[in-house]
Amino acid sequence: MKKLKLVAKTIKIGIYLPVYGGWLRGVEEEENLPTYDYVKKVAIEAEKIGIDSLWIPDHLLNPIKGERSPCPEAWTVAAAIVEATDRIISHTTLCEAFRYPAVLAKQAATLAEISKGRFLLSIGAGWFRREYEAYGLPFYEHNDRVDRAREAIQIIKKLWEEDEVTYKGKYYSIKGGILEPKPDPRPPIWYAGMSEASRNLVADEVDGWLMGRCSVEEVRKNVEDMKERLRKRGRGRIEFAIPAFTFIRETDEEARRYVVRLVRDKRGLAKRIMDTGLVGSPETVAKRIRLLERVGIDHVLLQLTPTLKELQRVNEVLNILRKT
Repeated sequence: MKKLKLVAKTIKIGIYLPVYGGWLRGVEEEENLPTYDYVKKVAIEAEKIGIDSLWIPDHLLNPIKGERSPCPEAWTVAAAIVEATDRIISHTTLCEAFRYPAVLAKQAATLAEISKGRFLLSIGAGWFRREYEAYGLPFYEHNDRVDRAREAIQIIKKLWEEDEVTYKGKYYSIKGGILEPKPDPRPPIWYAGMSEASRNLVADEVDGWLMGRCSVEEVRKNVEDMKERLRKRGRGRIEFAIPAFTFIRETDEEARRYVVRLVRDKRGLAKRIMDTGLVGSPETVAKRIRLLERVGIDHVLLQLTPTLKELQRVNEVLNILRKT
């Protein structure tokens, strides 16, 4: 019997848009420009090579290059990029505390309409205390921030689905809330967080989970853990995504040397990048993406350094994935 050739599964590949000038603290060689013109150019080039989704971080102060470095506002960038591209647009990850949830629901519904259904709402509880202080926002303990994010998600879903909403929670309340037009289809809601409280929120409320950086074995355990939580709640499948620092060179050794030179092994960072990222030749990176797919990942979100130059190497990886 003739063996059938397998058709490549379309695991989705996204990229972080470089709004902060890079992804590595204390590294001066990344060459990304923290300007809208550069970010737009990256988005357009990424679309040309077949990247599936574009992800925009959300902070009020730049958490990577320092608080006095440029830090564009995430919603404004998303609204502009969505008009310049045809790919899925999302944030990594919207901090719910920056915008009242009823207003956030309206912003997301509007962007979903502008994008013709390409917007994905990804939410997190926030972590960068300094930006809360700088912008006059209350900063709670971790589990309280997660509980507040849960309330925000519940309000958003109700406003998208119900004619009129009254909600009274510990952190948020609305009375007679109305949102028109309703988004159709409703944007998927994802959540980013790895704590026990965050995992329970994901299992209870949302459509996708954006994990932190993990090794392949850690990903496998996390996916199994979440599937069990979903099973106990009588819920079906959700989407799983993971970010990955990505360094692609002609050979594995060249890629590893570049990472070590770039980060100068600060606090063991080089090893952590190699354990949890995509480092190697195009063939090696493609194999690792397939391995992540086999343990349950649906979306891999690339963090590239420098972004525009690296996209051509990513194109080589995408061509391999299309064939295997």
